[in-house]
Amino acid sequence: MNKPEIMLVGTFHMAMDPQKVNDQQQQIQDIVHSLKKFRPTKIAVEKSFLIEEELMRKYREFLNGDLAPAYDEVEQFAFRIAHELNLPQLHPVDEIVDMASPSLNQVFEWAKEHQPELFKEILQVQSHLKKMEKGETVLDVLRYINDSDYIKELQRIYIKLARVGDRQHQIGVQWLKQWHHRDLAIAANIARIAQPNDRILVLIGSDHLHLLQGFIKDSGDFHLPSVTPYLDT
Repeated sequence: MNKPEIMLVGTFHMAMDPQKVNDQQQQIQDIVHSLKKFRPTKIAVEKSFLIEEELMRKYREFLNGDLAPAYDEVEQFAFRIAHELNLPQLHPVDEIVDMASPSLNQVFEWAKEHQPELFKEILQVQSHLKKMEKGETVLDVLRYINDSDYIKELQRIYIKLARVGDRQHQIGVQWLKQWHHRDLAIAANIARIAQPNDRILVLIGSDHLHLLQGFIKDSGDFHLPSVTPYLDT
């Protein structure tokens, strides 16, 4: 019995750059063709089970030719890959977590006001990440956000956030508890849909990659192939 394979693919939120989506439809189609070569038996997406019915309604409309993909990475990538592989459904694996108590903005504001040196460190890491963001095409973006060095550098920010606050006000830790809750739940949701010999393609926001890789790998129950070879299209 073979362990299921889970390939994590970090994505960006396409709604934030609709012009790029419009201008690069051919490249998006090329990426779809390349990711299809993984031959996934299931596709998991960053959507909540609470909207599963709506997600499947849209997918059926897409299959029938009645829906043009929106500025949404699930519709642009997952719908098309699933359609070409004749997959009957998509699997929503996101978790709804209240990320507002405290909010990320409150964490940054605390650091800026009370821990200026730490705030400066965080900004320096952000600046380094910007320098690693090379290229403007959809493929360029997918390549750098899925690069192991980029993922590690991004994780440095999250670890620094743990230091925001003091012994009486663990504001950074409180926010990270919410973040870890969400990613641990996502990892659990992915694991629950896995069956022997499955090949699961997971399309997920790039900020989640580091924790998901660790949670899934640490179980010892899955193989985690790299997406890098599939982004050499």
